[in-house]
Amino acid sequence: MKLAKKVFFGLAVSGIIVFLSSVSFAQMEPAAGKDLSAKKAKHEARIKLLQDSATALAQTNPDLAKKLGDLVNEDANRSKEKLEGSKEKTAKDSPEWKAKHEARVQLYKDAAAALRLTRPDLAKSLDEMTVPKTEMQKAVEEKNEKEEVGEKVEPKLDK
Repeated sequence: MKLAKKVFFGLAVSGIIVFLSSVSFAQMEPAAGKDLSAKKAKHEARIKLLQDSATALAQTNPDLAKKLGDLVNEDANRSKEKLEGSKEKTAKDSPEWKAKHEARVQLYKDAAAALRLTRPDLAKSLDEMTVPKTEMQKAVEEKNEKEEVGEKVEPKLDK
């Protein structure tokens, strides 16, 4: 009877160990596809916003509309290069990247100012593109996106 008890207990313990180890080492479902599709949708929305802004500015400020159109074409070319596998990327700390970034931000601000009376919705969206996001704002946006999609959002506890 003692032997049967020890065998049963040994099998139970080894079964628990196998079960817990398989749970611990189980592979998670790939979430990269969700992130990639969200980035792609966000990029397409940004391109659409810039195209709409360029179209709205074509009558009143053709120079600004041309600059926005060039920016859309540049973004489209950069997207194609990413798909082809080109890994050339400018570091965010480099003066070249900072100068391009400042020029884009100024272009967005100028376009927003020009559209403020005729298309306030586009102007507001362009203004939002000029504001740098902090880590907290990014976290809040991610939480809101997950809630919109219907995913379960669990609060993080700080200890």
